[in-house]
Amino acid sequence: MSATSSEPREQRKEIHEVVGVFDTLDTVQSAIDDLLSDGFDRSEISLLGEDDAVRARNASGRVIDLEDDDRAPRLPYIDPESLNEGKASIIAVLFYVGAFVGAGVLTAASGVFANPIVGGALGGGLAGLVGVVISRYIHRRQRGWLEAQLKRGGLVLWARVWNPEREREAITVMERNGGHHVHVHNVTA
Repeated sequence: MSATSSEPREQRKEIHEVVGVFDTLDTVQSAIDDLLSDGFDRSEISLLGEDDAVRARNASGRVIDLEDDDRAPRLPYIDPESLNEGKASIIAVLFYVGAFVGAGVLTAASGVFANPIVGGALGGGLAGLVGVVISRYIHRRQRGWLEAQLKRGGLVLWARVWNPEREREAITVMERNGGHHVHVHNVTA
């Protein structure tokens, strides 16, 4: 017997979500953009989680088995612009720190002011390259997540809704953007 089923009915809270499955990243991104334009908050939107977590939760891992699973691993929606800004920030911060450290090390070692410029350029360049490697790793993880989801049957998108009007809006948006298996399901919290 689960913990939620042993609680009195009045203590359990049902939350409604609209769920849909999409065949491409472009169609799910288009649906998300439309949901956000229609007033949905990013915190109300989620996607199926990382492949390892999905396999741990469900042996088959098929999205059809996971779309109505309250405990399916989820990822919050992060827009592509924010991801790109984050990757650029990693590179910039590492470059700056590398340049500062490189200049400081050469100044301390030689006491000559010409060397800090060279040290800063070398340190910044090396640290910036580390940032590029990290950025590429993030990109590979994103690509791996996408490929794994598509192999499982598609990209699952959930949108939390608070009333029947929002349910209809989310269903319309998902279907208009190529979602299939679009429906409302209840999550017991």
